[in-house]
Amino acid sequence: MTNRFQKLVDYLKQIQSRYFHALSAFYVYEGLRELADKNIVGKQEAEDNTRIINRFKNFFLPARESLRVYFLLELAKLYDVSDKSLHINKIINYAQIEIHDLTVKSFEEYNQGRELLQELVSNYKGLRQSDIDEIKLILEGNQSLIVKLKKYRDQYLAHDDLKKKEIKITQEEILKLFRAFADIINRISSNLNHESWIWSMVEESCKRDTKLVIDYLQRFEPYRLQEIEKKYQDEIN
Repeated sequence: MTNRFQKLVDYLKQIQSRYFHALSAFYVYEGLRELADKNIVGKQEAEDNTRIINRFKNFFLPARESLRVYFLLELAKLYDVSDKSLHINKIINYAQIEIHDLTVKSFEEYNQGRELLQELVSNYKGLRQSDIDEIKLILEGNQSLIVKLKKYRDQYLAHDDLKKKEIKITQEEILKLFRAFADIINRISSNLNHESWIWSMVEESCKRDTKLVIDYLQRFEPYRLQEIEKKYQDEIN
């Protein structure tokens, strides 16, 4: 097995982990927003959820802002171009340079002990220049959004420019960049190592867990108030 094959797989695993955490932060942020939106959850539930969020606002407000800053920073870093950091452009460039060493033999040696290995080997096509060309087209198609995100990152997040220009990034634009990244990383990993990820599960699990936190706080609050009242009465008596 060439070290280049293993190095590229390692790069993919690192950047997939970062993508997962950034995407999770985005959907937790969105989950909190949706729980307070009467058009999504209904008027009564939105009011109940907002009351809980305001009751613990010293936690939820900074947590929500931290989530927003985190996923925007990480998303910008995933599309970075710096020679000193790991990002999708570095992975694409590395794969293109070392493409002749990304062989079926390297795949087989790297995956010793993997189930159905011989079947995977017989169906192995590998990462081809045509695949890389298609991936570059995806990046080019999103270039204006990537530039916009980086400008926002530089002026509003990494720094607080005094003379910054107003830049608005919508939920749809953020989702478009997340989905484009998922498409690119799955194209590379499926061709290189017969691996792909179903990222749609992240939205479901993150929003479910966010709702559970609010639900638990709603159910806990009356009991906690009873405890406080009892403690107060005991101190008086």
